[in-house]
Amino acid sequence: MRDNEVFQAVKGYVEDSVLKGQGEVEGDTPLLEWGILDSLSVARLGNFVEKRFEVVLPTGSAVGERFHSLDSICEFVTELRAGRTQPEPAAPHDAA
Repeated sequence: MRDNEVFQAVKGYVEDSVLKGQGEVEGDTPLLEWGILDSLSVARLGNFVEKRFEVVLPTGSAVGERFHSLDSICEFVTELRAGRTQPEPAAPHDAA
């Protein structure tokens, strides 16, 4: 199940900022394969995702399967948001 807030925000960004209002995309539209996203637009979309959803994209994550479609982007953002809510592991104590 996708997060509708994430889906609508990413869909809006792609349609407005990438397609400049000249087209629509669906959840399963192959964004990279169809040339909708190129390397520059992937970088910009990555920046949008980080700022909008307060997540940090791991280095090299904004390619391939992760930014393949709106659905895959939404799944990725949902995973990142869930990971952000996990407690930090306790630091080891030195017995000196």
